[in-house]
Amino acid sequence: MPGQSFQGLLIANFAILAAISCPAHATDSGEKQVAAAVGFAMAGGENGARPGMQASVEAALGFTDAWAGRVTVSSSWQPEAGSCGPHRVTAVSLGTVYSFDVVRWVPFLDLGFSLADLRGNGASSQRLGPQAGLGVEYQLSRRWTLAALVRFDYFALRLRGSGGTQPWWACADLRVGRVF
Repeated sequence: MPGQSFQGLLIANFAILAAISCPAHATDSGEKQVAAAVGFAMAGGENGARPGMQASVEAALGFTDAWAGRVTVSSSWQPEAGSCGPHRVTAVSLGTVYSFDVVRWVPFLDLGFSLADLRGNGASSQRLGPQAGLGVEYQLSRRWTLAALVRFDYFALRLRGSGGTQPWWACADLRVGRVF
């Protein structure tokens, strides 16, 4: 019996490798991608952090077969619970994406800057800070993609509003995209 289980495992691994070995590429030079994502978010500040839901819309333009520029609009909602962290974060971010092309799975690194509006406890603040992300995109077809992505924003510069320590925002998303 263990021999049959081992054979079945080998056959399953071979079938999976054969299925994902078709070539696929990240957003190529001149291609555009539009994507929508939903996920989990943590927004933190001087008194701790609070979890919530996050949604975003993203547009990317390929510069080469590995580099792309992107703009993202994101918003998260954290339920009212004490005074820790913001209740709502809305951000517009600009960045670049470097994709490591490998068959159907395309890992990528995402760096940029975010301009955010943070609201909570009757106060509002506008901040600017760096953003870093890491993800992997699966090419469903040449035109459709599915990605898992983690991004972290650190809003170091207060532009307007109440002071305090620098807030941060972390998101884990599932994203569906369409390449044009």
